Amino acid sequence: MKSIEDKPEIFKIIDYLKTIKWATKEGLIKYSIGICIILISIILLLQSIKIEIDSGLSFCILILLEIIHFFIWFVKGIFFCKSDIKTIAFAIKTEEKSKEYYDEIIKRFTELVKEKNLYSFVKIKVLPSDIVFSDSKEAESFILRKGIGLLVWGNTFEGNENNFPLTKFNIKISYQYFLKNKEEKKFISDISNATKRKYWKVWQPQSDFNLTVVSENIFEISLFTLGKCLSTVPNVNYLIEAVKIFENLKEILKDRKPDDNFPNLKIVKEKTNAILLDSYLLLFEWYWHKRDIFKSIEYAEKAIKFDENNFRAHQNLAICKWLDSDEEGARYHTRRAWKIKPGNPTTRLNRAFFHIYDKKFEQGIKEYRKVRYVGETNIIDVIEFIENESEKNKNNLGLLFVSGWLDIEYVDKKRGVKKLKDFLLKSEGSKEYDVLIEEAEKVLNKK
Repeated sequence: MKSIEDKPEIFKIIDYLKTIKWATKEGLIKYSIGICIILISIILLLQSIKIEIDSGLSFCILILLEIIHFFIWFVKGIFFCKSDIKTIAFAIKTEEKSKEYYDEIIKRFTELVKEKNLYSFVKIKVLPSDIVFSDSKEAESFILRKGIGLLVWGNTFEGNENNFPLTKFNIKISYQYFLKNKEEKKFISDISNATKRKYWKVWQPQSDFNLTVVSENIFEISLFTLGKCLSTVPNVNYLIEAVKIFENLKEILKDRKPDDNFPNLKIVKEKTNAILLDSYLLLFEWYWHKRDIFKSIEYAEKAIKFDENNFRAHQNLAICKWLDSDEEGARYHTRRAWKIKPGNPTTRLNRAFFHIYDKKFEQGIKEYRKVRYVGETNIIDVIEFIENESEKNKNNLGLLFVSGWLDIEYVDKKRGVKKLKDFLLKSEGSKEYDVLIEEAEKVLNKK
């Protein structure tokens, strides 16, 4: 009988590859080398039994296999992620006496997920009892291979306290995230603050109460960690699900009081609020670019509920409300944005637009002249917006003037000149446009 050492080389390579984290960059390189060695081994084996394969064909097969391998690694491991990324898995090694407590914790954890209507966002998996982890490296390797988002693992210790049986749950959490190196430090620090407590006690005289505490604490910590991890996935659908998780967590922690079981509760609350605010603004931008005004309004309004002085949210809502035919809402949010950041160029453009729209032309042109720098404002979008308003309001030639004036100042002088000449032609003899006619003539004489 052959010993392990007598195994064919190809099987030794396969056994070695099984020990490598395929989803990592190291795994990509080593598996690629392994594929190359295996293919060469197969070719040599075929040659030994007098089957010849053209070297050019062999090379093409190797390149094709490597391309397919890289594509699967990239798509499955990085871009789309894996379907179990929303899974919270449990693998706590228990002693015989504590197994009942462990089962009860899982049961109560599952009930909490259902109670908070998170079952569509959070999947629960209890791993077989023979799957145990001795350190974080093993646990992290496992979740990378399996695509699991979060792993609750550890062990239990049996003892006595005041002559009553005591079980101590030593719990650790490993998780999968998708960030670049420079962003990792803060991300890990946030989660470390949330998961600072490492063990919980279940003491027999108070076992029911203790089990409730343990279940709820693990639930809260797991939600925070999973939500953070999902928010790093480069896919907006995961961000939306992360938001749902954090919205639930915010509600759960609303009346929660600090205690020994959750020493960093205040920090977790603050981080939860900050993540939600940032996510709302990100989702506003996403839906804005998708031209979904109603969803844009929804997330901007959510942001304002968190921070009524959030400049970006008010500025964003101003344009959305206008496009949603809510003129008063647009003016209100412009006023609020101006109060928060007086002099901001984007808000000044809004104010100037309202003056022109209301045919307060002198005030409008004064406001536009004060815009020396458009900042992060997409001035092309601004001009396009005014052009659309001009088309809808043919009786207000001030809008035609402004689109031309802005074009000359910031974008396309030739196009702007054409618009101003068109304005002068259409406004000829109309005294209400005198101030704009004078400005148009002055601008054109400079060109």
